[in-house]
Parts: sequence; C-alpha cells; structure tokens
Amino acid sequence: MSHDLQDKVIVITGAGGGMGLATCKMLAARGAKISMSGLRPQPLQDLAAEIEASGGQAMAQRVDVRDDAQVNDWIAQTVARFGKLDGAVNLAGAIPSSFFADTVENHGNGTWEHIIATNLTGTMYCMRAQLKNMRDGGSIITCGSTASVQGEPGCSAYVAAKHGVVGLTKSAAKEVGPTRNIRVNCIAP
Repeated sequence: MSHDLQDKVIVITGAGGGMGLATCKMLAARGAKISMSGLRPQPLQDLAAEIEASGGQAMAQRVDVRDDAQVNDWIAQTVARFGKLDGAVNLAGAIPSSFFADTVENHGNGTWEHIIATNLTGTMYCMRAQLKNMRDGGSIITCGSTASVQGEPGCSAYVAAKHGVVGLTKSAAKEVGPTRNIRVNCIAP
C-alpha cells in the first residue's frame, strides 16, 4: 500500500469498531499518524498498540463526543503529541435501540435527545475543535446516511440528526473551503 499520507495527522471518532476501526487501520497503513477516540477504551488501546507494533504512530483516548470539553482536550492532546492536525474522520454515532420502531408520534424525549446530541451536536463539537487546530489546509469527513436524504419510517431522530450533519457539512465547506483550503465532505453509507 502506498504511503501517500506519510506524516499526516488524522483524528478519527468512533474508532472502537466498524467503519472507525477499519478507517484507522487503512489510514495508518498509508502512513498517517492516528489519534483515535471512542467510548470504549480497550478496543482503542488494542488498536493503537497494533498500529505502533507495525511501525506506525497512534494514540487513543476515551472521548464522549457529546462533551465539548472532552473533545477539545482530545484535539489539544493530539496536537501536543504530533505537532499539527491535517485531517479528521468523524464517525461517532448512535442509533436508537428500537431502530425502525421510534415513530415521531411515540418517540421518547430521552432517545431523541441522545441521538441528536451524539450524531449532530457531537459532530459539530468535533468539527469546531478540528477547524480551530487546522493551520495549513486539511480535510474533514463527516458521516451522514442515505436516510438523511430520503427519510425512513420509524427512525426520525436518526434521520433528523444525519440530515443536520449534511447541512452542517455543506455550511462548513462553504465557510472554510475558499478561505482556508480545508475540504469538508460528508459520506452517506
């Protein structure tokens, strides 16, 4: 695999499993220095050790993206260790335990608030901290969903949050793309 990301510093949220874990491995294999976060420390520490054992550089920190102070601390520690921030992949997210059963009519406030706080507000907290620490251009990737553009019955909080991520991403791209050479894009798996 090419090392086209050699010495680029990239932060990844939601790195404890799934897409986040796979993204960390792929970026590290391409030479990036990885700072990963998630809610479960052990998978993060295991992955950081695996990356470092293969000759890469990685750090792991437990971060709840719903907590602005934790997000800011993680990004500050990343910059302190690696000296800069070049990119971000914001994959942290939550889905309701009763996916496809939470209609607008019967949605509980707690579920709604948790999904919006994690998927939308958490993405904004991360993006804000990342932008404040990107100096010479960069790239931020957020995670929407196909549901964010077409809607899905029974998962209104998730759809609303992911639709918000799409709008947040478009606005940020227009704010920082032309003036700071920072690309901001949203994937929709």
